[in-house]
Amino acid sequence: MTTSTSSPTTGAATGAGERTLHVLIPTYKPVGGIVKVFDYVLHARALGYRVSVGCAEEMAPDLPVFDIERMRGLADDPLVEFHARDKVKVGPADLFLVSLPKQYNAAYRDLPAGMTPARIIHIIQNIRHINPTWRLGEGTRILTRPASRISINSIVAEAIAPWLDERGLHHVINLGHESGVFARQRSGPLSQGEGPVRIAYTTWKSDVGERVAGLMRHDPRVEFRAIRETVSWEELTELYHWADVFLGTPHREEGMYLPGLEAMAAGNVVVLPDAGGNMAYSRPGENCLLVDFESAPSYVAAIEELLAMPAEQVDRLRQGGYAVLPDFDLEHERAGFAEFLDRLWEHVARLEQTPAEAEE
Repeated sequence: MTTSTSSPTTGAATGAGERTLHVLIPTYKPVGGIVKVFDYVLHARALGYRVSVGCAEEMAPDLPVFDIERMRGLADDPLVEFHARDKVKVGPADLFLVSLPKQYNAAYRDLPAGMTPARIIHIIQNIRHINPTWRLGEGTRILTRPASRISINSIVAEAIAPWLDERGLHHVINLGHESGVFARQRSGPLSQGEGPVRIAYTTWKSDVGERVAGLMRHDPRVEFRAIRETVSWEELTELYHWADVFLGTPHREEGMYLPGLEAMAAGNVVVLPDAGGNMAYSRPGENCLLVDFESAPSYVAAIEELLAMPAEQVDRLRQGGYAVLPDFDLEHERAGFAEFLDRLWEHVARLEQTPAEAEE
């Protein structure tokens, strides 16, 4: 690991034959969007790239993001540079990777004259980019700017497509997740125990689970358990493994909503609304039950449907959840990124060729 408080020289110093990915992030806090950017750092290293990570916050090897098992090696990787971002020196074999509008603007500023903005890889992680109230419309405006883009699933891609310049490279790479951490194989009837059906939910994004539990508090057929604050994956796994049913409670706009996918990996029967990106893996009637957004009575009706459902039908829902998991794992994501980079370098070469080269 190298750290610097001045402008990094990665790119020019590595030589024309070595490729560097400059990654710009706003924070090292291990929130979902930042963890996904770090996954792409891992993918880039696996594909032979050097990586330069720029962030205004001070990097330290004991930061929580490096407590994530798959990220631990990055802190000591000699081909990963961390720096307090200033102006990045971009070489001929370099690319940028950004997620938020502010980082796009910084990358665009740092591109030398003659380099195409197609060298900026903009990962779109949420359908809220088309919401004019998000960041005062900055997310939508950035979509119209020149860049190469990765959407984390087809739902996000379809939402942003009308805003993009058709000449730009736009690739769908399903978001990869370590769903295997939560895995549990189950079959048979809804209840996996002797007592009532166990129903789990979280309250991080909505209180609808609390309202559902309140409506059914006197029903001996069901038992509820919630996680009400941010916890470790071990505690989440314990919740999913305890539960028979998981109530998904997303924000109205989501790029993916991972708890639904995690609960499917654990063999839960999932009940959730359409929040945008979660429909990339949700197959209503095949691997989940769909409910109205924020409607506690709609969730209760779905629970009643499950309680009356034959064991064979319940198990079909559960098996349908298992079936979608391979499309959303990290290996699938890495392979998609490798394909994207091959296309991108061909695209950059075409855009940056001189008139004389074009005539040859």
